[in-house]
Amino acid sequence: MTGKVIDFSVQPPPEPAVFVHEWNKKRHEAVLGFEQPLTPAQLKQNQDLQDEIERLPRMLRFPFRKRYEKIHEEEGLLAAHKYLYFKFYREILPRVNAVNDRFSVRHMDQFNALPELSDKAVKLLAKQLAKVFFERCQQLIDKVSEIGDGAIFKFKYLYEIYGHMADDAKELHITPLHYSRYLKGSISEKNIHSALARLVNDDFWYRRLRAHRARWRESLLIAVMAVNMNKRPYASRQAINEVRAQRKANEEYLKQMDIEDTETGERFDLFEKVMGSISNPEIRRMELMAQIAGIEKVAMQRGDVGMFVTITTPSKYHPTKVTGKKDEKKAIINHNWSKEAYTPKNGQAYLVRVWSKIRTAFKDYGLKVYGVRVVEPHHDGTPHWHLLLFTDKASRAQVIDIMRKKALAVDGKEQGAQKHRFKCEHMNRGGAVSYIAKYISKNIDGYALDGEIDNDTGKPLSDTAAAVTAWAATWRIPQFQFYNLPSKGAYRECRKLCGVSIAEQIGDVAEKVRFAADKGFFDEYILSQGGPCTPRDLQTVRVARRAADRLNQYDEEVPEVFGIYSPVFGGDVVKTRERKYQIVKKRDSQNPAPVAVGFDFNLLKGGIADPRSPVNNCGSVISTDGDKSPDLAPNYGMTGVYQIKPWGSCLSNKAAEKAAQEVKPAQIARRVNSRITLSDKEIAFIPEIQKFTAAMGHEMPADGLMMMFIRGMTVDYGDQKLLFRDGRMRLELGDEEKAVRERQQADKREQKAASILTRVKKMKKENRRT
Repeated sequence: MTGKVIDFSVQPPPEPAVFVHEWNKKRHEAVLGFEQPLTPAQLKQNQDLQDEIERLPRMLRFPFRKRYEKIHEEEGLLAAHKYLYFKFYREILPRVNAVNDRFSVRHMDQFNALPELSDKAVKLLAKQLAKVFFERCQQLIDKVSEIGDGAIFKFKYLYEIYGHMADDAKELHITPLHYSRYLKGSISEKNIHSALARLVNDDFWYRRLRAHRARWRESLLIAVMAVNMNKRPYASRQAINEVRAQRKANEEYLKQMDIEDTETGERFDLFEKVMGSISNPEIRRMELMAQIAGIEKVAMQRGDVGMFVTITTPSKYHPTKVTGKKDEKKAIINHNWSKEAYTPKNGQAYLVRVWSKIRTAFKDYGLKVYGVRVVEPHHDGTPHWHLLLFTDKASRAQVIDIMRKKALAVDGKEQGAQKHRFKCEHMNRGGAVSYIAKYISKNIDGYALDGEIDNDTGKPLSDTAAAVTAWAATWRIPQFQFYNLPSKGAYRECRKLCGVSIAEQIGDVAEKVRFAADKGFFDEYILSQGGPCTPRDLQTVRVARRAADRLNQYDEEVPEVFGIYSPVFGGDVVKTRERKYQIVKKRDSQNPAPVAVGFDFNLLKGGIADPRSPVNNCGSVISTDGDKSPDLAPNYGMTGVYQIKPWGSCLSNKAAEKAAQEVKPAQIARRVNSRITLSDKEIAFIPEIQKFTAAMGHEMPADGLMMMFIRGMTVDYGDQKLLFRDGRMRLELGDEEKAVRERQQADKREQKAASILTRVKKMKKENRRT
């Protein structure tokens, strides 16, 4: 009997599934095009989450709303709801709330709206806070004065007043001047006067609030994953634009000003002088490169070895984690960060504490270490340090061991800490500049980085300089610092004495210091100053300072540099700044005004004055189809607003000229009468309005004026304004009356401030007598 041949290339027919029980029988087939509806609970949850989006600041509200609408349109309501719940509610919203908890203040809505406030609103808030602190200070002084006539002059009570004022300022996330000295108990009476003078000053609060607003905004953008390698590394577009706009404004100011010699009246262009100093990024970079090369030459002469060290923060300081390899890297949410929402400023403070412990250990063990430090951000804004350090060969192992232990003291056992938190590379002889040159260029101007790729982001390094400088400006983080090396201030002052010998005044060794600085030999300058690790008071040349002639706005003496001296060899002070200058505006002859010839059709330039609003209530002489304009209901929502083109860009200059040439008197359109209509409820208010205005001596006819008044137009009556809102009439002060009252209030504040300053000065005099 022969067997049957089976063809294994043909699949056998599937056996029909048999479902024995009711609970495991086959369900109905999926219907194509059918979307599962949301349950009533999901609908309510969806609406609540949309309300949460509406409560976000404007800069966050629009992206999330736009993303939700796009998913809703392309994938349906269920997918959009999943995005709201799993992405926004579970991941993003806790991070946003953590940031707001760090920056906001309880029961102070105006302060908590700071991320959305304009500069004008911030200035108004600063005035209000300065007034509140002024009144608080006055109350505390009056309370102390009740104890006795001389109580206010005792340091004990001044210390208590400062403590109360400092606590109030800290509640607003503002650290007053000399607060660290107050905590250590080393604050002086002079320090207290300086701090209190600032806490009642408008400008002080304005600067601090603007900085707090910038950091708050940037932290929110970091929290919503808008600052990382996936989108925009190092700093947000808003931060870059703000820093760029500020620098552009500074540049325009410098171009309009001169510096003038107060004695001779000789003038120099201020912008040229600034661009010729280290404020110019190119000059700053070249100076740093030359100085690092000089440090390396000193190390080679001494036989010291170099180390290139990188120290980073624990994972809780990083808003994101990186997954993938090489070109497939991407940033994902780090939930460990969401608990505290640490900012780059907090990360920098952590690194400063670590370095402080390292320096203390170096001092305790007598280790001589010197070098330079560079701070730069990770792609998500978290700072890390690169240190170029030199020490003798015998101490290298101990130095590395100390730095490793201190760097890993906090969360040193977490995953990846041993590999990423501390790195040390031994440098080849003569390679110091090559090791750190890339980081200096990246953090200043991106010079000579064409073709170089950033390891963090995978993008060209030459494009990152603007973002890195914006990051440093936003978070107020100094990028470069020298360690255990002679003063750079003395180096720059010596360079002012170009070709002028100082041997007779302060000795031959000081002349060597001056000559080395004049020629740009930073290695000889270091050695002439006593070498690396020489204490400041034992260096050959130091900067001489004295009190300036003028007091600052807080009635304080300001120290100014005027020369150099030698604390070791004695002698007189060699003046490096003989002439005194002041900043003045350029003369009109240097900055002539443009002369208009003929007609100027630029719609973005004002003739006599710019309009106070983009709305033109006059009949247009260009448009001839006014009757075809669409009717819009009074409450047409935001859709109508979004359809309006930006004003000022509707016509170019050439289009305006062409239209002006083509218009003929016969073609000028008639002005269209108002199409405003009133409801029955609004018409019922007309008799009451007429009665009220008649009692004021001004009758208002029931015509178009009345209809516009009911719909929101303001009517002037002498120094007052009449408004109709929500069925009620209200009288308000006119602009002139408001200005008079504001001047009166300002005079009162100035009088109070003057009285406070008088009392403070009296206190100073009494203390000097005692």
